Amino acid sequence: METVMQLAVSWYNLYRDELMLGLLACTFLLMMITLAAVRRCRKQIRLLTEKTREMTKVALSQDGRLTRREAADRYTAQKPAGDTPVTASRKNEEVFGSVIQEIFP
Repeated sequence: METVMQLAVSWYNLYRDELMLGLLACTFLLMMITLAAVRRCRKQIRLLTEKTREMTKVALSQDGRLTRREAADRYTAQKPAGDTPVTASRKNEEVFGSVIQEIFP
């Protein structure tokens, strides 16, 4: 057991510089890989944010047009007795669902 320890100590003393250089190189490579992954994730987040913003604008503009149109229809036309009006919260849920489906196909 003592000879194995002496052998390990002698190898360490002999190759100490090479070991440190190897550790430094591995650290540098891992840092570069991590930075590349972070950059890719940031680009994806930026694109997703832009898509979300655009789809939200489109959905809200469509929702606004639909509610104005329905308001005009309510005042001018009579609805059948069995027809239940769709509430604003349900419309918002449908718009939100369509926006999510457009963002994540």
